[in-house]
Amino acid sequence: MVNPRTQWDPEWLGPVLTEAKKKCDAEILKYQQKCYRCYVKSIGLPQPYTYPDGNPIRPLPPVKVAMGSLMIVGAYPSARFESRPSRNHPNRRRLVPVADNLQPFGREQYFDGTRVRTLESADGLRKYLLDGLGLSPEQCWITDLVKVFLYKREHGDSCRDVHPNFEVPELRSEYRKLAELSLSWLQEECRLCQPRLIVTLGQEVAQVVSGKLNAAANQLLFGDVTECAALDGCSTLFLPHPDACRRYAKWRSRMVEGVKIAKEFLLSR
Repeated sequence: MVNPRTQWDPEWLGPVLTEAKKKCDAEILKYQQKCYRCYVKSIGLPQPYTYPDGNPIRPLPPVKVAMGSLMIVGAYPSARFESRPSRNHPNRRRLVPVADNLQPFGREQYFDGTRVRTLESADGLRKYLLDGLGLSPEQCWITDLVKVFLYKREHGDSCRDVHPNFEVPELRSEYRKLAELSLSWLQEECRLCQPRLIVTLGQEVAQVVSGKLNAAANQLLFGDVTECAALDGCSTLFLPHPDACRRYAKWRSRMVEGVKIAKEFLLSR
């Protein structure tokens, strides 16, 4: 008698696959919860770490979490900004960060007090990478290496103008240290995702992931798919950030080449 568990039996296989998916979904949810609770402390961010109005700056775990496909790794999340009147210049307005984005590279549209604003990096990700690959965000695992918004110097200038008593923790200059401390979180995501290909976005992510900390963008971002030791040997392609593609023809051209490389690689696997 043939063992039904060794045959191609859709009626039996369906429940098995459903249970397997439930187990994977549970592991992903467990990671998301851990990231939300523990990430900030694990990389030593100052406490409290907030926006000027007091809203806490929280980690953004990945929300688009397709397994076994393409993993996309950005540098760090942006934030939602509001246009507010300057205290020092009566006819001037300042953009001030006020709240977290909803997810890494999520498509968002909101009113900032003056105009409707979108998350340009999310639009750029679709325009310069995903559309060329014929993929939707739902078919990818999309994350950032550093998982919290980081204040730049210009953010500090704006915040001090609008909120003079707010002490701005300008941590953008410490990106490399924070990224290295965050690498173990990305490694855990790789083990969950089991990606066919990882695409990193921008020079700084490529430097940390590759271990080539002093490599120039022209050296790092013009290569082929490589096996990345820091990410358990996963196949990895270092590409420019969508924001760079939006601003510079050189990086748009490289992204076109990179999309061809990525597409051929994914189709061959």
